[in-house]
Amino acid sequence: LRGLIFFVIGGLMAGFGTPWACGCTSGHATMGLSRLQWPSLVATVMFMIGGITMTWLILPYLLTL
Repeated sequence: LRGLIFFVIGGLMAGFGTPWACGCTSGHATMGLSRLQWPSLVATVMFMIGGITMTWLILPYLLTL
């Protein structure tokens, strides 16, 4: 449970912090995956799931309001 909490907090920090620092989540994914880091794989998958969820489910609903 403790590891899952750290994954979630780390993913949120990377997701919000990278654009704020003028970086991007794909750069985070590229560097982490090229170094074969397991947390970067998990973060990249979560970024993709978040993007797909926003694009397919949340954004169409917001545009119809």
